[in-house]
Amino acid sequence: MSARTIRGGNLLILGIEAATRVASVAVISEEKILAEISQEARLTHSETLLPQIEQVLKIAGVERVDAVAVSLGPGSFTGLRIGLATAKALAYAWQIKILGVPTLQAIAYHFPTSSATVLPMLDAQKNRAYVQAFRAGAPVSKLEVKPVDEIATSAGSIDGEVFLCGDVLGKIKVPLPPNVKIAPVNLRMPRAVNVALCGKFLLDAGEISNVMNLEPLYVRRSEAEELWERRQKLSSEK
Repeated sequence: MSARTIRGGNLLILGIEAATRVASVAVISEEKILAEISQEARLTHSETLLPQIEQVLKIAGVERVDAVAVSLGPGSFTGLRIGLATAKALAYAWQIKILGVPTLQAIAYHFPTSSATVLPMLDAQKNRAYVQAFRAGAPVSKLEVKPVDEIATSAGSIDGEVFLCGDVLGKIKVPLPPNVKIAPVNLRMPRAVNVALCGKFLLDAGEISNVMNLEPLYVRRSEAEELWERRQKLSSEK
């Protein structure tokens, strides 16, 4: 039985979010959100993601979907690799479309209004964060890696109300400017339903990713790569 038969012809999209410590999966149709599971657990995403997908499909009452949307990053290097590998495996096995969604844009999708600027911030280690400004879900600045406190302070120069989101809010040590607010707890982190909704937008626009060459959006190199480069440099200087 196909997903189309079960849901009366509606296109179904599976969303996968594994860029942070929260693993999240969701199934949406063209008309509504059918199911979503989000979990922050001690287990790694490699242990939780597939069982979550199986469960969310069961809750949604479908056996498979027509497309899979996956969070590309930036974020946890390991989480991104696991999420993308899972999405690629499903896209290949089911012969369905795959849609790559930038993680910060998925967070910004919580705030569809143009009356406020949203600054999603995800941990980039060493008190730094990946950050990009959005209005009405669209980017209005380039993606950068900046110190967490610098992001919070400089947000005061943005016209209008500003909401800070993400997983580094607890690392902010400076007073927030009057126009800057911390997003409500339910709107701070990336969610699979937002990934799926952004994926639907890409699908409608014909922006379908290639399952063979889709890669995570790392932005910076991993700590292991940086350490290896430092060791190579020291070795060459001896």
